[in-house]
Amino acid sequence: MIELNNLTRSFGDHKAVDNLNLKVETGEICALIGTSGCGKSTTLKMINRLIEPSSGTVLIDGEDIRNQPPEQLRRKIGYAIQGVGLFPHRSVYENIATVPRLLGWSSEQIDARVHELLDLLKMDFDSFAHRKPSRLSGGEQQRIGVARALAAKPDLMLMDEPFGALDPLTRERLQLELKQIQKLLGITIILVTHDIEEAIRLADRIAVMDGGKLLQQATPEELLRNPREGFVSNLVGGEERALRLLSLRSISDLMEPAECFELNAATPSIEASATLRDALARQIWQQSPVLRVTGENGDTCGAISMERLLSLGQRPE
Repeated sequence: MIELNNLTRSFGDHKAVDNLNLKVETGEICALIGTSGCGKSTTLKMINRLIEPSSGTVLIDGEDIRNQPPEQLRRKIGYAIQGVGLFPHRSVYENIATVPRLLGWSSEQIDARVHELLDLLKMDFDSFAHRKPSRLSGGEQQRIGVARALAAKPDLMLMDEPFGALDPLTRERLQLELKQIQKLLGITIILVTHDIEEAIRLADRIAVMDGGKLLQQATPEELLRNPREGFVSNLVGGEERALRLLSLRSISDLMEPAECFELNAATPSIEASATLRDALARQIWQQSPVLRVTGENGDTCGAISMERLLSLGQRPE
């Protein structure tokens, strides 16, 4: 869906983005990750023409974005940023309705869309629609920022450190909600982050940048197993790579039949939807080499052993 070809942006003698080439497929979440000043936010802003490239091209669905006016382009692309950027004098309803109104939607269409998005984000319409942003918590404001970015039903959403200012628990909860919404709607997301854990948790593909250059792009598992030496290898965490690999898969992917183990009433349990990293943490905490795995109804559906987990997280040859 998105294709960046030889994309460069210079500010004087400094190249903020240097000859970057990147493709993002339809329906993917692609995370741009790197340290502050590496060029990831500049790259994002060139996609919706908040910053114009010095050279190179950006194609969306095969069309050069320079073929349409910037304001028309931006109305078709969702945009969510750290700090949210909600209009403080407008209600939640009016904030979400901003772009649909610019696009000439009818009052009935707008009303239905606001109801739909608040319901999607588990926010009661009567409780939230007419509040001003100042009456919302940080997590609630970020939800409304995401809702506003989704309001005009974009196929593409750009997100620049959208959860960076939130506390860890709220951040993790919103990351999970975003992943669920993205799967439900099938939209393409390009996410800027400096947090490798966030990139691994959310992205289908991770693009690592440093000094304005794209150093490596890969799936989370490929990046963890075979990082490029130097900056990329340091970024993905050295010996923590094994734990991060375990966080990519759920227990249901690796569990074995319960009959293979001698389980009893004292055997600790864990839900099948939890990650393999969660399983290892519980095994260490409970000092148990095996966990009983339970399904949604609480019934035993398998077992997971520490031996099995350690074999998955082993170093590549």
